[in-house]
Amino acid sequence: MTAPNQNLKQRVYHGVRDYLVISLYLWIILGLFVLYRSIILSEEHIPFAAHGFALLNALALAKVMLVAQDLHFAERLREQPLIYPTLFKSAAFAVVLGVFKILEEALIGLYHGRSFSESIASIGGGTLNGILMLMLLLAVLLIPFFGFTEVDRVFGEQKLKNLFFRSRHPAEGSD
Repeated sequence: MTAPNQNLKQRVYHGVRDYLVISLYLWIILGLFVLYRSIILSEEHIPFAAHGFALLNALALAKVMLVAQDLHFAERLREQPLIYPTLFKSAAFAVVLGVFKILEEALIGLYHGRSFSESIASIGGGTLNGILMLMLLLAVLLIPFFGFTEVDRVFGEQKLKNLFFRSRHPAEGSD
């Protein structure tokens, strides 16, 4: 998240950085879903290769997440113990991303002259149970992301990132 006292260049930098981080995380998650689907279908000798769509979906859904975050979506439990906002955000954003995926598939299907049920058949088999199960999986997979962002918010932006991404060994030659 960007601070209100940043200049335009800093806000753009932080916005692009956040977008790329969210896109990468979603690309990994969606790519694993596609890979798993490919393996399952290959066991039935059905070829499947839609790996590029994982990246496109990640880029689109990352923008949805950034807009929702900028609108302070799911900030209700911000002052509670970190487990609550982490789980709440994971569930809330899984629903948001699931709804946008359904809308995306429905609009693409409408463009191609398909019915709503035909359009969403690729999402969890098109059944309510399948769609809800995918949203549940997505909510669980978002827990580490929101856990990291919530701890980062409490500690301060650079402290947690430095713990994870910087060497903890003192520089050579210094005592």
